[in-house]
Amino acid sequence: MSDGRSDSTEQPQAGPGRWARASRWIRAEGRFVADTVHPESAGLSRGRRLATWSVVLVCAIVGVGVGTAVGMAINFLTAGTEAGIDDHAQGDLDAEKGYIHASFRSKPYDSYDPPFSVSSRTKLTPRQVEGIGSGEYDSSVLKDAVAGAEFGLGGDDRRPGSGQVYFVDLVSDSSSMVTVTDIDAVNIRCRRSDMVTEIYTASEGAIPIVGLAFKLQDHRGTLNGFVTDNEDPNYGRQYFDHATITLGGGADNQTLTVLGVADPGSRCTWDLESRFTTDDGEEHRKKLNNRPLVTEGGPDEGPGTQHLRVTVDKLIQWACTHGQRRPDDCVGVPPA
Repeated sequence: MSDGRSDSTEQPQAGPGRWARASRWIRAEGRFVADTVHPESAGLSRGRRLATWSVVLVCAIVGVGVGTAVGMAINFLTAGTEAGIDDHAQGDLDAEKGYIHASFRSKPYDSYDPPFSVSSRTKLTPRQVEGIGSGEYDSSVLKDAVAGAEFGLGGDDRRPGSGQVYFVDLVSDSSSMVTVTDIDAVNIRCRRSDMVTEIYTASEGAIPIVGLAFKLQDHRGTLNGFVTDNEDPNYGRQYFDHATITLGGGADNQTLTVLGVADPGSRCTWDLESRFTTDDGEEHRKKLNNRPLVTEGGPDEGPGTQHLRVTVDKLIQWACTHGQRRPDDCVGVPPA
């Protein structure tokens, strides 16, 4: 008999498991991200979508590989160049460690003693020429004048060249000794001079220019750095064949008188380069000047140029005659 109830009892249907829910969420979120990054894939089937992203993944892997290979190749090819640059930079740093510094001062115009010459781009009038011949001369006669000192070696059949004197102060803040073994003129560039007038003031005797002279246009290839003091037994010889200059390590600073010599009719620019050794035996080179040095050789002997000469005794004679010197200085001086 039946009591009207069914023999089976209905059981509630179990929902999807935790793993199934997580898988659906990952697929949904992953598809959202994929559609955001690559919108063109939104309408593709699952198979085409997988194929598209497989191609993208392979391309990304290949790109990373190619980039790595190119980077390694560049590093390999530039390793030598970078090493060379590093070596050169280190050399520059070594030479700039305070080993040598130089300051340049031009000799003042009014401090040149005879013998010296004064050059100008302006020609003198006949009246001025006549006055200079009689001893009536003052440096203000020439406008924008450039004073210069001559230098020539015995046996040279050319007219001596001339140039302007520089005082060069050599200092070193190195705690160790620095030995200057050579100084030479480099980067020499010359052109025609614009000077047309020269007045040469002779002296009664030779007055030494203590220092070094550099013949900027010696086409015979003679080395430079000549001793210019004619009272020195090595006059006319190369200074650094007989001496060195010691700086740093408590040594005193040194001042040189440097004369760049240009041929008549030439104007030159040039640099001074030093060669020196440090206490570790390393040899260095360094340019001493920051701006090119300038040498004016004065006018040549060509047509249209003026070359005048005045002697010291003529100058004194004229000045005494015209009351421009003290009477005591004019005792025994004949009238002009």
